[in-house]
Amino acid sequence: TFVNGQRVPGVALRDGDILRIGDPQGNSVSLTFRTVGAAGVPVAPFPGTIRMGQTVLGIKTAIFIGRDPTSDIHLPAPIVSRQHARIDRTRQGHVITDLHSTNGTFVNGQRISRPHLLRRGDVVQIGPFKLVYEATSLQQYAATGGVRLDGIRLSRQVGQGAKRKRIIKDIDISVYPREFVALVGASGAGKTTLLNALNGFIRAEGQVLVNGDDLYQHFDLYRAMIGYVPQDDIIHKNLTVANALRYAARLRLPPDTSAQEIEQRIDAVLQQVGMIGQKEQVVSSLSGGQRKRVSIAVEMLARPNLFFLDEPTSGLDPGLEKKMMHTLRHLADGGRTVLLVTHATANITQCDLVCFLSQGRMVYFEPPEEEPAFFGVRSNDFADIYAQLDDADPRTARQKAAQWERRFEQSEQYRRYVAERQRALSQVQQKIGSQARRRPRVNSLRQFSILTHRYLNLVFQDKLLLTVLLAVMPVIGLLLLLISGPNWLVGDSPVEIERQLMAELAGGGSSATYAIVGKSQTLLFILALAAVLLGLFASAYEVVKERSIYLRERMVMLRLLPYLASKVAVLGGFALIQCLLLLFVVSWKVQLPAQGVLLSAPVEMYVTLVLGTLAAITTGLFISALVPNSNTVIYVVLLVLFFQIIFSGVLFDLPGMTGRLSALTLTRWTVEGLGTSADIERLNGLTRTRFRPDPITEDVSLEIERPDPDFEPVTVITVTQEIEVPIQPDITRTVPISVP
Repeated sequence: TFVNGQRVPGVALRDGDILRIGDPQGNSVSLTFRTVGAAGVPVAPFPGTIRMGQTVLGIKTAIFIGRDPTSDIHLPAPIVSRQHARIDRTRQGHVITDLHSTNGTFVNGQRISRPHLLRRGDVVQIGPFKLVYEATSLQQYAATGGVRLDGIRLSRQVGQGAKRKRIIKDIDISVYPREFVALVGASGAGKTTLLNALNGFIRAEGQVLVNGDDLYQHFDLYRAMIGYVPQDDIIHKNLTVANALRYAARLRLPPDTSAQEIEQRIDAVLQQVGMIGQKEQVVSSLSGGQRKRVSIAVEMLARPNLFFLDEPTSGLDPGLEKKMMHTLRHLADGGRTVLLVTHATANITQCDLVCFLSQGRMVYFEPPEEEPAFFGVRSNDFADIYAQLDDADPRTARQKAAQWERRFEQSEQYRRYVAERQRALSQVQQKIGSQARRRPRVNSLRQFSILTHRYLNLVFQDKLLLTVLLAVMPVIGLLLLLISGPNWLVGDSPVEIERQLMAELAGGGSSATYAIVGKSQTLLFILALAAVLLGLFASAYEVVKERSIYLRERMVMLRLLPYLASKVAVLGGFALIQCLLLLFVVSWKVQLPAQGVLLSAPVEMYVTLVLGTLAAITTGLFISALVPNSNTVIYVVLLVLFFQIIFSGVLFDLPGMTGRLSALTLTRWTVEGLGTSADIERLNGLTRTRFRPDPITEDVSLEIERPDPDFEPVTVITVTQEIEVPIQPDITRTVPISVP
């Protein structure tokens, strides 16, 4: 026997308690206990709340409110800080001050950031608790009785002009506390859109009320009370179940939550979803149903009162599907309001109500047992209902949906489950966005620390990624050793240069050239390209592969900057190691320059490579945030890579506009930085060219006269000397000249 989801031998029943009698397989019958007309029963003025008691303020000068059991007003909820708020007695009256709590203190729906003077009738909300100020006392109410949820005239349309399409159309829906509601319908009926409109994830036209408060206007007030499990898993598969829950708890619960409290909360939620035996297993080793239950456990850490699930039974076999529906039924009985989107209807009778959608219209909202009769289906097979609503022709399908919507609005079921429920709502509704929303107070440094620690854990669990981050650059360095020369970055001495030129001319060539700068530039380009490649491939998958996790954590106050900074910090740390290893391996054979511009050349080259890698990491994260899925990442990275190679300015001349495109490449600036440290201009100045002159033949006519009688023989010696004749600046040519 279960009362409010807890198995008990005996318990005193209160108004609204749900009594469920069933077997372990999930087959059960439920009874709701109501004290109709009972005298002396306190009535809560807020929907979905129960009165917990009264605190007399008296003459105390300060009253502390928080999760700490020693607080004057003890509020036992995980999302309440240990010392959450304080009420001071002053001459003007009682003043409430928020004590830098994580989830905030709200007065009449507005978060306070400075001391606030209370007035009679003010409603102070802290987590799931409401405190009504009555001058001399505080009436305390808690949402442990569940949360009421109302959607009023909800509509959403997408597209522009002729392509504009209305996904959901003027839907009114009311869900009472502790009800378990299924949103069903064919693909494209608008189920997920309605779910996201009701939980505030993607807002729609109209209003969503939580216990009578406008959710869209006061989203920060209720964000910690909403649990949302999207269709994709919201846990990292490379972590153990326990570690995944620990990181989630540290992100979602107040900073003053102790490690012992976190462990107790983890054990409690795993026990509730039946996964305590898999606590130390890696998530990737779990079945689909088990992973979904772990995702539910993550959401239960903060003890939310509203639970939204998108296709939690998708891909599960019938046995696991039944267990999942039984788990959700158990959550609803425990005091939560549960809504789920599902295609599976075999176990739909576990739900209290079914909302059937067709073409964005609500055509049914009542208990599942009554649904076949409403649609005129004799069998209990819900597939026959789909056939009643669907049609191959889109226009006919829309007409059918409109007809069934009108029929439902004229039915007794509509009057009972929609009209009567919404008649009790307050007629005074505030306009959305009528007041500026304050951003919740978040410790960004704490989030950065938690996310960095989690990402490091993930990297060390992912052996392939770890290998890429540690081994790629040294391997590239080893490959460079096979083709590079020892003096490619420093050049040779003048004597060695002349020796090489003469040796080349002696080999029979007509000319000899010494130009080390081309080889230097090629080596520097490969170093720069390696740094850019490392950064791009290391980060290009990091956002897209965990997009569902990121989007869910954004709903619980995760900041963008700490998230991105944690990625850059971890990948940047590996970049420091990788670039050092690359230069170290290359230096085994290639002599590095001694002096740079400001520091030693090796230090400057190392800094340049690290900065180039960091720039590539941020570019990769940008790509990862833009692409729709992981399958397209590699193609975008290849496009960016070829852009880096072609427009680097090393392999091709870049005339005109192409030179400006070069300014957008990371390789160009990295190569220029490396070239400056290596003094590429000095290496260019070492260029020398020597030519071997061709022999010159000339016809000479001579007149020979008979010598005089007194002729004496004279010996003539021709001496050949070589002089350098300047041809162009920095280029000399050796010309033989005969001098008699």
